[in-house]
Amino acid sequence: MKILHMYVGGQLLKSFLISLVVFTFILFMGNVIRIIDLIERGVAAELMLKLFLSFIPYLLAFSIPMSILTASLLSFGRLSADNEITAMRACGIGFHSIFASGYALAAALAVVCFAVNAYIAPRAHYTMRQLRYKVGEQSPEALLEPGVFIDYFKPYQFYIGQKEGKIFKDVIVYENLTDGRTRFLKAQSGEIMPSDDGRVSFKIYDGTIEEPTRNGERASLSGTFKTYIVKMDISGGKEDLPKKMADYTIAELASRLSRFKAMLRGSSPMMKGDIQRRISIIRTEMSERFVYTLCVIAFVMIGMPIGVTAHRSETSIGAAISLALVGLNYAFIICVEALQAKAHLYPHLLVWVPNIVFAVLGPTLTYRLSRR
Repeated sequence: MKILHMYVGGQLLKSFLISLVVFTFILFMGNVIRIIDLIERGVAAELMLKLFLSFIPYLLAFSIPMSILTASLLSFGRLSADNEITAMRACGIGFHSIFASGYALAAALAVVCFAVNAYIAPRAHYTMRQLRYKVGEQSPEALLEPGVFIDYFKPYQFYIGQKEGKIFKDVIVYENLTDGRTRFLKAQSGEIMPSDDGRVSFKIYDGTIEEPTRNGERASLSGTFKTYIVKMDISGGKEDLPKKMADYTIAELASRLSRFKAMLRGSSPMMKGDIQRRISIIRTEMSERFVYTLCVIAFVMIGMPIGVTAHRSETSIGAAISLALVGLNYAFIICVEALQAKAHLYPHLLVWVPNIVFAVLGPTLTYRLSRR
């Protein structure tokens, strides 16, 4: 039995490594345009090398699941087409024993994927953005990226919904007051304006403002404004570039989640709704990290029986089935990401649906094969 496991496992591992190289290369080619853009800016060779290396861990988060699924389909499809599966079954070997090497490899890759998704890829992604920032023009507009919770400009925290030219839309500002309270501003638009005092003015238009109650007060302060000027002090460096969700490690996401939960206590009604939205976004991001980690197991569970059932040794067939399953999986996750701010839809739970479906369907197919 040990020889059988080593043989099947060796076939699977060989296919996996080849697929990993191919898929990682293909995914990297999608970033060539960015590399060319940096070359045109005259980027130093050292920065180019660092940027190249920072791409790899982020791409592995996607290429490892794709590769193990493809390897499962190809390896077991080849074994089935060559009647080796039939020979094993004739010797009284069950499918759970035949698939044991696949389960073991999937468990090992899940550990690797957790390290990549939880810690290595986020740091690499952040390093990549820092390198891109170094070669770009240092301007406040570059730091106010849409879709990012920005805490670069103390004592303010910003969130920009979208950007049209030099105009920012759907602007949210948290201002940490000296007495420990947080002022909340929400504006329809805003723009960066030059200032004479060495700082930068962020002028926001048509919005509302809220302040929590002080000790002894019964009602919070709220009102509207046509124009409100936020004075931003640009004293940080490139190392303080605000992080996107993809830049946070799993531990940092957990810390931010705890902080926002604590902010719910004593928050004003409008602020409460925004905080709940951010909690939903963080929970969905954390769930995605675990989904991308455990999907290697789900892919192997469904890939091995489908490979046997397909009964094809052709690489094109295995690759086509693999891309179809991966495409459905990631398409569903992308759709859920569009709902990540809608807490009432529980997007952090919806994102698990493909993994659950594959995890249930895989053993079901295996059981049906064993009953033949």
